[in-house]
Amino acid sequence: MRPLGVTLVGFYQILRGVLSLLFGLSVLLFAGLAAKLASMAAEGNAVERLLRDFGHVAGLGIVVFAIVHMIAGYGVLQMQNWGRLLTVLFSAVGLVLVLPGMIHAHVFSLFFGAINAACIIYLAMPPIKRAFQAEGKTLRMAA
Repeated sequence: MRPLGVTLVGFYQILRGVLSLLFGLSVLLFAGLAAKLASMAAEGNAVERLLRDFGHVAGLGIVVFAIVHMIAGYGVLQMQNWGRLLTVLFSAVGLVLVLPGMIHAHVFSLFFGAINAACIIYLAMPPIKRAFQAEGKTLRMAA
């Protein structure tokens, strides 16, 4: 039986992945438009090419990161230890990224920082770690 907290963490990771995917797709969509507008202002093709390429690389990076987020959420929901470790890693990275906003007490940074810290603390608790390890052993014995 999966604990309620694990279910919440898993769905939070999937939600983060979906929102990041939408953001990455919008970056890909609007990178070409922004490059066209910048080239009209700068009257040159080099600026357009540079902005378009940077937008596509950034958008693809965000999309890949979002897909890995959703995979981590799926792993947590399936009680896989690799999903727990990926979620702890992504939450730690997310916590580091919102630290500057937390120092200045921005509401969203404080909120997402607290959620990331709660995910790390919850998934690092010994009973939760044991639940993930026990679930993996049960699956291996069944196979």
